[in-house]
Amino acid sequence: MRPRFFGPGILLAATSIGASHILMSPEAGARFGFALAWLVVAAHVVKYPAFAFAPCYVAATGQSLLQAYEQAPGPRHWAIWLGLGDMTVQALGLIAGLIGLNASFLSAAVGGDTRLWALALAAVLVAALAAGQYHWLRATNLALVGGLTAGTLAAFWAAPPPPAALVESFMPALPAGSLFLVAAILGFMPTSVAVSVWQSLWAIEQRRAAGLPAPRTRQQRLAALRHALLDLRIGYGLSLLLALLFLSLGATLLQPRGLVPHGTDVAITLAQLYTLALGAWMKPVFLAVAASALLSTCYTMMDGFPRAFVAAWRLARHSQSNRPIGEDRRYWGFLLATTASGMAIFAVVPDPALLVKAVGALGLMLSPVYFALNLWAVTRRIDDPALRPGLTSIGMAIAGTLFMTLIAALLLWTTFVASPNWA
Repeated sequence: MRPRFFGPGILLAATSIGASHILMSPEAGARFGFALAWLVVAAHVVKYPAFAFAPCYVAATGQSLLQAYEQAPGPRHWAIWLGLGDMTVQALGLIAGLIGLNASFLSAAVGGDTRLWALALAAVLVAALAAGQYHWLRATNLALVGGLTAGTLAAFWAAPPPPAALVESFMPALPAGSLFLVAAILGFMPTSVAVSVWQSLWAIEQRRAAGLPAPRTRQQRLAALRHALLDLRIGYGLSLLLALLFLSLGATLLQPRGLVPHGTDVAITLAQLYTLALGAWMKPVFLAVAASALLSTCYTMMDGFPRAFVAAWRLARHSQSNRPIGEDRRYWGFLLATTASGMAIFAVVPDPALLVKAVGALGLMLSPVYFALNLWAVTRRIDDPALRPGLTSIGMAIAGTLFMTLIAALLLWTTFVASPNWA
């Protein structure tokens, strides 16, 4: 696979690392041991069709998923307006949570006020997007995701799980007090289903940045689909591997010592995963690598939200423009407004783990909608049968939509009706 075809799949993995892996997987291990390992695997398996439908639709039609959403049955543009609202809310929460998390790592590594670090990071990220756009986005993530993976594999090798944990990890269970974390994992592991929209936009941008023409013949489209799915599977497999490694380290190293990542000390607690396994020398190395990897996650996120917002706005307002999205003034207006608002939220709620988990739970509520829209797009909007997903993928998508709907309903019922103490 030629390097120029790497892109959206690696960006998907990079988006996952900060939003779910570094926060939720170690917490799941620290609080519940290996009891939720099955859920990490299930979240990846259940959601896979929703993400695979994005490159499928782009390869078959040359359009983004948003252009399919525009034609969704029901009130005119309802899916587009839902996406605009969802993107705005998620952008505010995730910019606050992930830049705040990154700032906590830098504060732990070199000192200084976390809020000031957050402001400095926000300014650096906006400047980097102005200078680099997609090319830097892709190249940066390839390097940083690789570095974090190498360090995590080394820590896992030094602190492997006990054999009994392998048995526990394959036994589905929902420990008492885990429902909010379960909802967050399902909503944001590997990431929100809404990110499939970003995938489709990144896939189009990937070809534009590489100077490649849109595929026209069936053979060209099939070749483009094969490349895109391979890219997705590499990123997706990396996401699953890292999630399980982080959970194992949390269960093996943090749980026996009663350490749970939360609040402003989340960076110090997570550094214990590596220092306990590899020695004190690993603390500054981990903090530097994790901060860099989180920086790439923030960079990915801060491009994805305004990119999707502008594309959706153009469709909703019937705005015809050949200007690249990254050069649209709305891209910069949305980016600057959500970044400033996100920093204000972090100043009031300086708990990045709580912010990310709250957005994850919201993502779970809307996951069935995006899942159903993606399934409708690839089964109703692709004319060529050879480019449509097979019956197995469609069956998995239907099962995934129903499963996500059931868990979302359980969370709502538990929160607003039963109201037990789900810590």
